[in-house]
This record gives sequence, C-alpha cells and structure tokens, in this order.
Amino acid sequence: MRFRIVERSFSDDEKMPTVMIANIYGSPDVQKNLDKMEQIINLAHQYKANILIFPELSVTGFVWDSTNKDEVRNLLREGENSHIKPWLKNIRDSLTDGKDSLEYICYGNARLKDDSLYNSTFILNPEIDYAEEEYIYAKVFLTPVERDYFRQGSDKRLSLDTRWGRFGFMICYDLAFVELARQYAFVDCVDAIITMAAWHSEAVREYSKMNTRTDHYYGFLWNLMNGSKAAYNQVWSLGSNWVGLHEKSREYYWGGSGIWAPSGMTLLQASNINEELLIVRNLDIREQRNKEQDDFNYQIDFQQFYRHMDHQDECIHYVNVKSE
Repeated sequence: MRFRIVERSFSDDEKMPTVMIANIYGSPDVQKNLDKMEQIINLAHQYKANILIFPELSVTGFVWDSTNKDEVRNLLREGENSHIKPWLKNIRDSLTDGKDSLEYICYGNARLKDDSLYNSTFILNPEIDYAEEEYIYAKVFLTPVERDYFRQGSDKRLSLDTRWGRFGFMICYDLAFVELARQYAFVDCVDAIITMAAWHSEAVREYSKMNTRTDHYYGFLWNLMNGSKAAYNQVWSLGSNWVGLHEKSREYYWGGSGIWAPSGMTLLQASNINEELLIVRNLDIREQRNKEQDDFNYQIDFQQFYRHMDHQDECIHYVNVKSE
C-alpha cells in the first residue's frame, strides 16, 4: 500500500519535534488495520518523525449501528489491547528515546475494564506503560451509536509531558464541548491538544432565503472547531481523522486531519477524500504560544478574574517559567 505524503517545515530549529498525522481509512477488520498501522509506523521511522498520531479506534475502525450488535462488540473485543499484546510489544520495542527517532505513538482502541468497553486513547513510548491508568484517556462525550457499545469515561483528563511541551487528549465528539479544552488549557496548562477522531462528513444545513447550503455540515464543524479550540485557548490543535467510506455504515468520514496554530490559523490540512500522511518538521510546540500573545494573554486574564479556581496560580507559573 502506498500513501501520499505531504511534508512541510515549520521552523529551522532542528531541536523541535517532527510530527506525523495519519489521515486514513479504517476497516472493520483488526488485522488489516494493524498491518496498515505497522506500515505507517515504519514510514514514521523512515522519515524520522518523533510523534505519530492515529485516528480514533485505530485498531478496530469505528463502530456502526447494527441489528447484530454482538458483531460490533466482538470486533471491539478482538482488537482490545490484551488480544494484541505481541503486536504492541514489537511496536513499543521499536521506539527509542533520542534525537531523530520515533518516541511517541498515539492510537485509539477499545479498552476492556470490569467487563465494560471504553473508547480510549493510548500512548506507546519506551518509558510509559500503556496499560497504566494515568496514561489512558476514556472518551467522555459519546455519540448515540457509541452508547450501545461503550461506557462513558470519567472527567479524568490525560496530560502528557514531553521534552517539547505538554499535550492533552480528546476524542472526536469531545471537540464539540468547549469546557474540556478549556480545562486542558487553563488548568492543566497544556501546549497542544491532540484530537483523535472518526468525524463524519455528510449533513445538510440550508438557509434557502440566503441561498446558502452545505451537504457537509459535519465537515464544516470539524474545521471550525479545531481552529476555534486553538484560538480560544491559545494552544496548538493537532487532529487525526478517518477519511473515506465506511464499508458497514456507508457513511463518509471527513478526513481533513491537520495542524492549527495557537492563533487558530490552519497550517496544514489533509485530503477529504484520500488517505494521506502529514509530516511537519521542527514544530515549535512550547514557545509559539508566547510569540502569538500580542495584545492579550488569555491565561493571565482568565486567572485574574477566576482566582477562586483550583490550579490557576500553578498554571500561570508554568507558563511564565517556560517563557523565561
């Protein structure tokens, strides 16, 4: 399988990380997905990416509304981490902790806990145990079809500290709820929010008197919300989404995986039709936020008004220390 690769450089500072984002199609076939993921991971090594981001439910593909719900549940359990341990060990063993190497892989999978399934984000890294609770994020906001298969996650957020900055994690529909991103930005002090998604494309919105219509309203929201999340919170927004037609549900995924700067501006976005891998080199995750605080600083202004909130002083201290 061949992937179109779109490569850009953000800066000339080679100390900054190279990020690869997968804009791919997910099959309701675990082995096909694992084979594709492994091929992409090999490319990430080849292109010297430091961080690789896959979409939501990377291992199983997204769920669908089925008259045979056991078929979907069996697929989720087949791909659950305990059933792919040898694959995960091989991938984790290929990662290193050093310059010009792949260090972090962010992927989505079903998590089995207390005989319940959770739509979750996992991190592979040599220093991280992906099975530990502190490194797992369970999706909070479930769509109607997901409620047939998953339990809702708690309000426990996942913040990951790296040598390039601090990352927070959301999954798909979480993007529609501004409070979660705000908590990451103003309480957890993240520099970037990674959203892993299976975001659909098609929905009609029409304003006939204004001669305005779109058949891809959900796609419009994906673009709008990623940019807004970045701008309102002055953080990076990194999004990985499925693309193409789901063979079971016959629904289209929007694709449009991309990178949005803390200004809210789109720096690079993938196809809405085809599979692509985005590579951005030398991405200044930590310091770019300070460079873009021209006439305002949301965190400081927010803290001055909401002094009663927990962790506000610590968050401002974290930002100030980074800028010194």
